[in-house]
Formats: sequence, C-alpha cells, structure tokens
Amino acid sequence: MDYRNADGSVSEMCGNGIRVFGRHLVEEGLADPAQPLPVDTRDGIKTITFAGGAADGEITVDMGVPRLLAESKVGVTRGDDVRWWSAAHVDTGNPHAVAFVDDLAEAGPLTSVPEHDAEVYPNGVNVEFVVRRGEHHVAMRVHERGSGETQSCGTGACAVAVAAASADGAERGTPYRVDLPGGTLTITWRPDGRVLMAGPALIVARGSTRL
Repeated sequence: MDYRNADGSVSEMCGNGIRVFGRHLVEEGLADPAQPLPVDTRDGIKTITFAGGAADGEITVDMGVPRLLAESKVGVTRGDDVRWWSAAHVDTGNPHAVAFVDDLAEAGPLTSVPEHDAEVYPNGVNVEFVVRRGEHHVAMRVHERGSGETQSCGTGACAVAVAAASADGAERGTPYRVDLPGGTLTITWRPDGRVLMAGPALIVARGSTRL
C-alpha cells in the first residue's frame, strides 16, 4: 500500500487508509477476512485482522512499535500572535506532535498549518490537539501534513494514545478510547511494545482512475 496526501506528497503510513484498503480487498474478493492480512507499507509490514473473520466487522491493525521521543512545541497563529503548547513527539510511522489542551476550541479553526519546532520535525509533522474525557478516554483534532485538518488520523490516534498512556503511567495493554471528529478508535499499547488500532471502515464511494 502506498499513500498520497491531498497535495500529492507521500506519507509514510496511513492508519485509516490501511483499514479501508483491507475492507476494499475483502469486498473485491481479493482477501479472505478469516485470515490475517499482511500489508507492506513505507513503514514496514502491518497486519490486518477482521473481527470474527467477518467481512463487515471491526478491523484491527498491528501498527508496530511506536517511538516516544523528546518533547517539542507547537503553536497556533491568531492574527499577529502565536499561542504555544508543549507537545510529545511520537513517531508511529509518521511524525506526530501531541499537545494536551483544556479545550479543543483553543486550537483554533486549523485552517492553516500550525507552527512547530522545525529542528525537531525537519520533514514536517502531524499535529494533534487533545483533551481528556475520562479515564483512558480522550478526544482530539488533527492537522495532517499535506492535507490540513482532517476528520480522522489513525497513526495520530495511536500517537495520542501512546502519549496519554505514558503521561498516565497506564499499565501496558490498557485500551484507550480516542474520539475524533469522524468517529472513534480503540488503541491498545501492548506489553510487547506494539500498538493495536481497532475501528470500522466503510466504503462510501467508488470511482476509476486513468493512468
């Protein structure tokens, strides 16, 4: 699987995209939902499993081992001012800056690229603004490189869960509910260090492309 952002740039990985890709392969008869499905990506092989071996159930992806790196900063420009937040630098195939805020509205409309630490993120960064909703439950907004604010980001949800679990001192294997504008994902950072992402995928349109 290869993935392109809205502006045509290449992304290392797409967590939502790989679930939709898996659903597409099953619906086209190109994959058996009763069997694990390994998919080669720019961030290595990710393995998809379909709940109960059913073609229309929840999809889980083994997203590999994340890297929780040094703290950085991200900011949102409002007129002539920039408001900055500390952020956790988490690499889940894509680079992410995870900033915890008191209110998601504080992050602004995200109509332009947020400011970020260019030395820490020389290739740009996906920025997540996060609020806590309860124990092991967070909500987020995301601004993705090459796309702007999106309704959901699978690798971003994984990064948010890793940052939250690390900050909480949560026991490995604790599922985190991550609410995004486009829906909800369940992220589990396992004792072996790997992250599982579980959520739905639905084909809503079909088209054709000429090369």
